Amino acid sequence: MYKKRILDKLLKLKGCGAVLMEGPKWCGKTTTCEQQAKSTLYMSDLEHKSQYLRLADINIKKLLEGETPRLIDEWQVAPKFWDCAV
Repeated sequence: MYKKRILDKLLKLKGCGAVLMEGPKWCGKTTTCEQQAKSTLYMSDLEHKSQYLRLADINIKKLLEGETPRLIDEWQVAPKFWDCAV
């Protein structure tokens, strides 16, 4: 069960190109963002991680496709995201 946070009222993902959420592991960053995301890509998903990384090398914009706001969790595992201009 999700417990509402103060940040929920402050975090407005609509109309944003991107929001970077930083903090220690297991503090609820992903869970908080999931509340507003319409689509999610989990880069650390063991079943799909290698495919996502290959796609990031081939055509990174394909990974960005999805309903917005889109949550890309653990985006830092694909350095190509750092240079992506959408």
